[in-house]
Amino acid sequence: MSNSESYPPEFRPLMGEPTKPETSTEPRPGLDRSKDIDIPVIDMEHLDMEKLREACKDWGIFHLENTGIPLTLMSHVKEITESVLSLPFEEKRTLFGVNSPLSYYWGTHTVSPSGKAVTRAPQESSGHLFEGINIPLASLSRLLALSCSDPKLESFRVVMEEYGKHVTRIIVTLFEAITETLSLELSGDQKMSYLSESTGVIRVQRYPQCTESPGLEAHTDSSVISIINQDDVGGLEFMKDGEWFNVKPLANSFVIGLGDMMQVISDEEYKSVLHKVGKRMRKKERYSIVYFVFPDKECMFNSSRYKPFKFSEFEAQVKLDVETHGSKIGLSRFLSNP
Repeated sequence: MSNSESYPPEFRPLMGEPTKPETSTEPRPGLDRSKDIDIPVIDMEHLDMEKLREACKDWGIFHLENTGIPLTLMSHVKEITESVLSLPFEEKRTLFGVNSPLSYYWGTHTVSPSGKAVTRAPQESSGHLFEGINIPLASLSRLLALSCSDPKLESFRVVMEEYGKHVTRIIVTLFEAITETLSLELSGDQKMSYLSESTGVIRVQRYPQCTESPGLEAHTDSSVISIINQDDVGGLEFMKDGEWFNVKPLANSFVIGLGDMMQVISDEEYKSVLHKVGKRMRKKERYSIVYFVFPDKECMFNSSRYKPFKFSEFEAQVKLDVETHGSKIGLSRFLSNP
């Protein structure tokens, strides 16, 4: 099987290496040329609360290192992700079909926490070239019955289950620290409502080698916090002060991005980071592994900047906007004084 056959059929005509080697230093028309910048680096073993506060307030995105995840596990996660996403396209559709708690999607990043791709209204720019598998951690145990007859699925389940335990530990610790920097006094019930561990989901994604890939459009995450494990290919970009910047890969670290719900929790002291995977030439495939965690659906948000709303209402509005307008509009729908 050729590598292209592992991708959705509509991707294949757009894939492949450039027909000529790149010799010019001039940017190619239509490709992104964001600036390089060093984002803050936070050491989880020795948390500097002031540095963390500044990273959240001034950036909304930072590297997190010394997280305590074994390097052997990180290698296994990378290997099993590449192995499963390299399976034939139809096999992936079957493995992660209607009988699976996991789901396979492509061409859209608008996926509900349950893993269902949201149907988008037509747009002038469409056909984003990436595919992914949505892995709700609370549902992984249901994969056991299906994986007994398929060694690939069983290996995938075991590795993702172990990885999920670690990223959940990281996010809980990080959320505690971030709320401390805000001087928020939250009860145990409030913390569990704002950061519902049962909503944790991992999405493993692959972007093909391409001469001109549309990448992933600019967006904010609906989550509280997102943990991004990007490979050495890079490609992640974020906006700061009206300009786009590259997130340069940093070995043995994660990229942490604040989501929409952290913006609300902090009463806009911290902002949700606008980010994308830019339109650029890729000489090899790009993989990313992202962990999202959300509030409880019935979690009620009361903020001086926003009308009172439940997280389930926010989710429903995002879904409606994507179906109607083709993209997420987000928190501006809930401003108390729009």
